[in-house]
Amino acid sequence: MGVSTFTPRSKCYLTTPVDEQEPKEAMTKIRRIVCPTDFSPTARIAIDYAAEMARSLGAEMVLLHVVPELSYPTRSFGMATAFPHLREELHKRASEELEAERARLDPATKVTTELRDGVSHEQVLECAHAQKADLIVMGTHGHTGLTHLVLGSTAERIVRMADCPVMTVRTPK
Repeated sequence: MGVSTFTPRSKCYLTTPVDEQEPKEAMTKIRRIVCPTDFSPTARIAIDYAAEMARSLGAEMVLLHVVPELSYPTRSFGMATAFPHLREELHKRASEELEAERARLDPATKVTTELRDGVSHEQVLECAHAQKADLIVMGTHGHTGLTHLVLGSTAERIVRMADCPVMTVRTPK
């Protein structure tokens, strides 16, 4: 049995256990944070949030970039993967950008980088699962209306499908 307290401000009852058992942790310890980036200004703000959280919690941060698949339609109505030299260039530049982001962060923050190919939301979810992430921190561009209806949102898909909590960060107005 517990003691109930009514709080008029929130209009709810808070129940406090009376027994002498050890209090249970409200949250799991955050040991690993995955932070996907597309190198946009919004993603940079999310990186700063993730890095500060990782530093203050003693967690590791995985900075992730996903290079989208490059394909084009063929006459037989199939898709052909193309531009191997372009893909190499995209990997090279993405690796450089990831390292530049890591270099601007506090050296006390443990940061690893990961580069993947594929569909963004799928690769973010796979990375979080493979890394046993406790949290995903990511930027969102906040598509609304027709754009959101047609394109959907990578952040929204990740929020709906992730096995761990997701924190989304918007660009301040």
